[in-house]
Amino acid sequence: MQRDPLLTQAELDFIQELISQPLRAPRSAAVAQLAIGEQLSALLSHVSDARQLSLNTHSDHEHLSFPLYLVQDSETQSRLELGAPLIFEQGLHERPWRLQLPGPLPLLDDNEQPSGLTALELSNNGMLVQYAKAGTPAKDQLLQLMLPMERRVQLRACLVRRVDRRHYAYSVETLHAEDEQTLRQYLFEQHSEHRQQPEAIV
Repeated sequence: MQRDPLLTQAELDFIQELISQPLRAPRSAAVAQLAIGEQLSALLSHVSDARQLSLNTHSDHEHLSFPLYLVQDSETQSRLELGAPLIFEQGLHERPWRLQLPGPLPLLDDNEQPSGLTALELSNNGMLVQYAKAGTPAKDQLLQLMLPMERRVQLRACLVRRVDRRHYAYSVETLHAEDEQTLRQYLFEQHSEHRQQPEAIV
């Protein structure tokens, strides 16, 4: 006794027709990816020119804001590069993260002579200093912060308040873009080391 076929001849013809047709989906996907890539590149170029592009992360009551730069490799290729971040503590009010320095850092005056000030705490916009000379330090001065590995940051320091007899709080502003990046990079390095310390102890 002959069994009925699993598929009718019409169904077999339909499957054969599908198999013989060229595959169009991969080509459409590739075209879509190309279009998205061109649109994204144009958008990044526009936003990057306006210096408004950043990558923000939030964790453990902290906010890190990494600047993103669009770097042109050639006429057709470009890539995004991360800069050193601004680091903030999150709480009732967000404020710049303050580093308690592992050791005092010297500050030179604008003639590259010892200013009598040493930095004890540091953030991207302020510092706590100790003053070794008699009297009160100048309210507004140009200083060079001497960082490890022979790095230095030129900044303008403005006195905010006297903390006690020898300690003063200053707001700081870097003088050049290179100084800003050097300061951010140093703070980010120290921040990364601080985050790794509890794991190392365990």
